Amino acid sequence: MDAKKRKSKSGDVLELFFQEHFDHIENSFGDSAADLYSTYSGPLPYHLNYCGYESCAPGYAFGPHTRTSYLIHIIFSGKGTYSVGDYTYHLSAGQLFLIYPGVSTTYQADYEEPWSYGWIGFGGYLSESILSYMGFSPDNHIVYVDDLEPLRTSIHNILDLHRITYGNELKRTAELLQLFAYVMEHSPDAKETQYEYSRTTYAEIAMRYLTSNYPRRIKISDVADYIGVDRSYLTKSFHEQYHVSPQEYLIRLRMDRAMSLLVSTTKSITDIAYEVGYSDALSFSKSFKQRYGISPSDYRQQANAQKK
Repeated sequence: MDAKKRKSKSGDVLELFFQEHFDHIENSFGDSAADLYSTYSGPLPYHLNYCGYESCAPGYAFGPHTRTSYLIHIIFSGKGTYSVGDYTYHLSAGQLFLIYPGVSTTYQADYEEPWSYGWIGFGGYLSESILSYMGFSPDNHIVYVDDLEPLRTSIHNILDLHRITYGNELKRTAELLQLFAYVMEHSPDAKETQYEYSRTTYAEIAMRYLTSNYPRRIKISDVADYIGVDRSYLTKSFHEQYHVSPQEYLIRLRMDRAMSLLVSTTKSITDIAYEVGYSDALSFSKSFKQRYGISPSDYRQQANAQKK
């Protein structure tokens, strides 16, 4: 893969493409060329193909043309029209319009207030799902965002990352995802969904969090807040997946570790209590005895006696 950054009087374009297509792009220009040779059909969930910005001349038009990538235009200033199928949208600053791959479209700058826009072309198997969360659909090609400066910044950052290095590839992908997330969070057209993942996903994330953090003095409400769901939803999801409540799972983790420390070390009960997430030895001892019917001290004594 290679990249090419082109400058003109009216804007910049960054194209990402495979090396064998370099000669085809060398003599190309305008916002028509990048898409023809920058399509991506690999296994990644999202992949930046190209991006750029343009300050259009009055009446500048492009199309009808069919794209091979998903392509979002972000109107920073001015006006214009966008035609897809039998419908023409009259658009202005603050609006984003989406071009779907395989769909013929035409767009034109206004003669009196020609638009300036940025664009970003991308592919990947999660593209359509991400677009739906942003508010786009085959029946709705337009969304609105009040403050466009973060989107302008993302495009400029990508343009600055034109050198082909693995680090820059990761940074370009990060900027692409930042742009997606910003639209999801700031467009009134974005899909409203309380929980965006399956119950299984939330349960697995909570399980991993508890396993890694049980020595801390955490509560299940802290875990729910950390992953972005309410406690009752998390508890139900966790029980469906692991047949135990997250609270019970947390206690098991702490007690299993405590039993190991009681047998394998000479640490004090207080130190062990702190190490497995309790604030004091009394609350730890009470919980231990409720669970096993024996105090931590007596458990240690019996375990040591059995080893002799």
